[in-house]
Amino acid sequence: MSDKLEKLYEKYNILSDAKDKVSQHLNEYVESIDGIKGNENEKMLAAQILSKFFKYFPSLQDKALNALLDLCEDEETKIRACAMRYLVSICKDVKEHLTKVTDILAQMMQLEEQRDYTTASWCLLQLWKEDSVNVLKTMYNHIRSLNNAAARVKCLQLIHNKFIKPIDSQPTEIENIVVEESKKLLQDEISSDEIVIIITCLKHSKYGKTAVGQQELLDFISEIMELDGEFDPLEDCTVDRVIICTTHALPLFSAKNESTKFVAYYCDQILPQWDKIVTLEQGKLFQLQLLRHLAEMSIYCGKFENPSLHVVQIFDKIKVYMPAPPENADVYKMPNLEFSYVECLLFTFHRLARQCPDFLTHDPQILKDFRARLVYFSRGVQGCNKVIQTKSIEGLSSVNMAKAKIAPSLLNNINVLIKDLFYQPPMYKCNVTLSFKQETIEKELKKPAGSSGQKRHVPITFDNGSTTSKQIRPNRSGDNVKLYTPPSGKFSNNFQNYDRGSSRSNRPRGRGARGRGAGRNWRN
Repeated sequence: MSDKLEKLYEKYNILSDAKDKVSQHLNEYVESIDGIKGNENEKMLAAQILSKFFKYFPSLQDKALNALLDLCEDEETKIRACAMRYLVSICKDVKEHLTKVTDILAQMMQLEEQRDYTTASWCLLQLWKEDSVNVLKTMYNHIRSLNNAAARVKCLQLIHNKFIKPIDSQPTEIENIVVEESKKLLQDEISSDEIVIIITCLKHSKYGKTAVGQQELLDFISEIMELDGEFDPLEDCTVDRVIICTTHALPLFSAKNESTKFVAYYCDQILPQWDKIVTLEQGKLFQLQLLRHLAEMSIYCGKFENPSLHVVQIFDKIKVYMPAPPENADVYKMPNLEFSYVECLLFTFHRLARQCPDFLTHDPQILKDFRARLVYFSRGVQGCNKVIQTKSIEGLSSVNMAKAKIAPSLLNNINVLIKDLFYQPPMYKCNVTLSFKQETIEKELKKPAGSSGQKRHVPITFDNGSTTSKQIRPNRSGDNVKLYTPPSGKFSNNFQNYDRGSSRSNRPRGRGARGRGAGRNWRN
């Protein structure tokens, strides 16, 4: 044992034996502070002395706290972990330092070593048990000071996964702080990961379960989606942003909170850019997910001022996927049919065209052509049904088996919608449940995926019952499934670059405008 370490033990024994008169041994405590400059054992013992007798020396607390902060910057992980734990100890004795220590520990979470993150988060959880209100407020203040999206996500994950989960079981004061602070963050430039964490939490809070709260969340999402701007699918991450935001918006729509503005954006901005979307990597996947979202949103779409302007965009896409019959009636070669796409488009058209019932009847030629397409497509539906009935699903791959289970419901929906639209004049009365929303399908798709990763549904095509497509099935929207993750991963990394307050051509990149600094400022 070194002489310095032995002297530290002597000081520890003196302070410990003094009991109620420990405050009279000021010199021993001062000399212990200098112990942090020694070797590993000396630093560990000095930190223990500083924390254990911290409350007895008010005049030396700032100096002792700074000494512990020096140990938080030590090169040895073991010493840093020790210092963090002792910071928690002094806060239990002297509450006035809790805010500063919380901020320090939040900064320690950003260090590279996993052990630092684990220790810092554990220490923060101990402080949360001591004073949840002040810890929570300090954490949010710290988040707003950060210039790095990944660092903010770490802090948010700790708050949402450790502190307040589940949010609706927290005291009213805590929930109010979370709601107000989250709303402030949503008005700032934040990454997609932050949006996912914040909105998921708010949706399950008491605030998110009220009509007013849901409408406010929809307003935030509409800002992030830039519903008042132009949609450019070739701009980096634009399609990803729309899909992620719509996925979160879907559970919020209701008879009170209509989806009208979102549906109009899909019809007027997204559908006209359809040919550009398919040129993207996995463009077909994006198209199917967008159509599914549009179909779900149409359920809660309110009255349009001029509905035919929006419905015509859907009608144009229906004609793309419901081909006209060949001129030579003797030729019966059915093309590949995108049943999944048609179900979504027919469902959406059926929901929205009732707002303009003369859309199909005002021009006899349009109605005649449409009826011919309906008849021709129904032949494809019948043919596909026959193939399904004559083939066993045993031995199919998991992807094809999922398709085979979905197919009867999907084809039945198309048949029902076609029958309604084939009336003279067309009717808009039948009610169907979208095949991908069926409870049985939901259970099937929730089964764990194989080692190759989560499998994604491929649109059903009519080619003698076989499928060779290798597309990936996108996650379905709703509270009970995970958020759709863009295959490219770009949106998650780059979404913070988007600025809601400026035009697309002029908006700045990065978060520099917020004036956030980098590096540690533990003693400020």
